[in-house]
Amino acid sequence: MNTEIQRMPLTKAQWPKDKGTDAARMDDQAGQDEGGPPGALPEFRRYHPRPGDPDWPRLAREARELAARLRPKLEPPRSLVADWPRRARSQATALRNYAENLLRHRAGRHDLLPLYFIWTTHRTCNFRCEYCDDHRGRKYPDLPKEGTLGTTDGMRLLEIMRTRTPSVYFAGGEPTLRSDLPALTRRARDLAYYPITINTNGSVIHRQLERPEWRTWLADTDIVVVSLDRLNLESSAALWSHDRPEDVYRNLLLVRELADEQRVKLMVNTVIQPGQVKEAWTVMDLAGDLGITFCPVPMNVGPRIHPDLLADPDYPGFVSDLLGRRRAGEKIVGSLRMNERLLRAAPKTCRNTLKPHIDFDGSLFWPCKSAQNLGPERIRVLDYPSVEALYSAAKARIDPTGFHGQGPRQCGAECNWAQNYTTDSYAHGLEHPAHLLGEVVAFLRR
Repeated sequence: MNTEIQRMPLTKAQWPKDKGTDAARMDDQAGQDEGGPPGALPEFRRYHPRPGDPDWPRLAREARELAARLRPKLEPPRSLVADWPRRARSQATALRNYAENLLRHRAGRHDLLPLYFIWTTHRTCNFRCEYCDDHRGRKYPDLPKEGTLGTTDGMRLLEIMRTRTPSVYFAGGEPTLRSDLPALTRRARDLAYYPITINTNGSVIHRQLERPEWRTWLADTDIVVVSLDRLNLESSAALWSHDRPEDVYRNLLLVRELADEQRVKLMVNTVIQPGQVKEAWTVMDLAGDLGITFCPVPMNVGPRIHPDLLADPDYPGFVSDLLGRRRAGEKIVGSLRMNERLLRAAPKTCRNTLKPHIDFDGSLFWPCKSAQNLGPERIRVLDYPSVEALYSAAKARIDPTGFHGQGPRQCGAECNWAQNYTTDSYAHGLEHPAHLLGEVVAFLRR
């Protein structure tokens, strides 16, 4: 199969018209010097802007201007020497958990201690993406918000989970709409979580970074994951139900401008949808050209990969190209083994307790948020002093050993999210430690 995307080149009439500044003319000249059309960024190699795509030179100028204005306001990150104790403490927890998990694995137990935990910080979201739900088919904007943990309880949650959890993944809803997110990331840093990851739609980053209370946010964050599924402005506005899609693209470039000095790893999270595979391919091209790590996410129906995606004639070529780029060492998140299994929906060894989900109200979904046949149980984390006490109480309700499967007392799901294949990689790493070490090192590398 020919894996090359057929792209429509820009005509002169379609080139961006905003050419009134010296910076714009410099961008034009850079594009010409690199053999691209006027208006192309010099970094573009695989990606070629199409009609309806963002005006990248203008957005790049605006991102640079924003970054210049914000730099004096932002707290610089701690030096690598000063930050080393945090990373060392996190890695010590990960190694301690690995040793305990190895013993549990050899004893046939599946209640493995966490590699990280995912926190749905709240249900508020300013987008309404067509494909996004709470893993149980419900849209976040439609869900009740009463009971959302406040700042004090949120910090207490972080303290409890840190007793045996080395890393935290802030999710939503849209986490950057929480006004206290910088206070929570600062507390996570002080508790020695590493890495501290934020998954965001990216739409309000520029506004939040203008606020004095947000001056520490990037300095305390290790990984920013921006959800970006396509580049056509009109299509994105419809997909997201958001009338300012350019804010997302500009903020992606803004974080990229600040990433090196703030020591933030920037990633793009792309949901690959049936009939839209070429759009995901174009995002992968853009991310590769800009040096941003690409994270592929096959679209699911409920917990399973969308059958129309596997049947999409463009999908095999996309998968083949992505795996080829990963073999060549390009910035694709996860190992070659993990990506191949994820993208082709291979059977996996799911160990869900490695990445516990905690809801907006501080409830742990046990053993799995997406269980269909049985559960999940909801257990209030703040009622327990430690992860070990929490897991002991949870196991008494449902033993996760053998929970993954299709039987009546099993989960009844076959989830196709990257997080589940992360647990598959960890389970594989219990038998092959060198493989797991390689996965971790690759993930943390900027």
